[in-house]
Amino acid sequence: MSDYSYHNATVESAVDAQTEKAIKDIHTSLPAKVIDFNSTLQTVTLAAQVKQILIDGKTVQIPPLMDVPVNFPRGGGFAVTFPLQAGDEGIAIFSERCIDGWHTSGKATEPLDYRFCDLSDAMFIPGICSRPNTIKGFFTDGLSLQTLDGSTFIRITNGKILIKGEIEQNGGFVSSADVVASGISLTNHVHGGVSSGGSKTSGPQ
Repeated sequence: MSDYSYHNATVESAVDAQTEKAIKDIHTSLPAKVIDFNSTLQTVTLAAQVKQILIDGKTVQIPPLMDVPVNFPRGGGFAVTFPLQAGDEGIAIFSERCIDGWHTSGKATEPLDYRFCDLSDAMFIPGICSRPNTIKGFFTDGLSLQTLDGSTFIRITNGKILIKGEIEQNGGFVSSADVVASGISLTNHVHGGVSSGGSKTSGPQ
């Protein structure tokens, strides 16, 4: 403790000092930036964005967090994926116990090490960001799946889906209602220049 003195130590102050020291070795979560992303293993190398304070008051950068599994929303046979780039922000959370056995096998295992809330057992949730990196022009009227600059998006509001950007479709298209392209109805358009024989019609109107 800051007011702890070797010359007037008591049992209580000694216990308090040891407790404070132990608490400082417990890690719960830290903001972090991506250094490198492995898309095959879906792991990242991270740089913690809050420095560590030493006993003498000096601050040091926490060593890079290696082989950190990334959270991508998934379940029921579906997943939402996106590439991560160096500099992307998020939060690193630290498991209560060693995750090495589970991470390697995908099964429930005994902890392979006795460490608790250790920097070695980080998991990464991308997206939580600092104020300078907030999403510009935040869409508040519904759900938006978009590029950060807003140049391309899929936006869902009550009863409507709006898409901005080129669409490449691989598969059929079924519509229970009319389709209108450049102001021309697929169901109700007409063709001019119709005559018998092998002549072709003019374009739709």
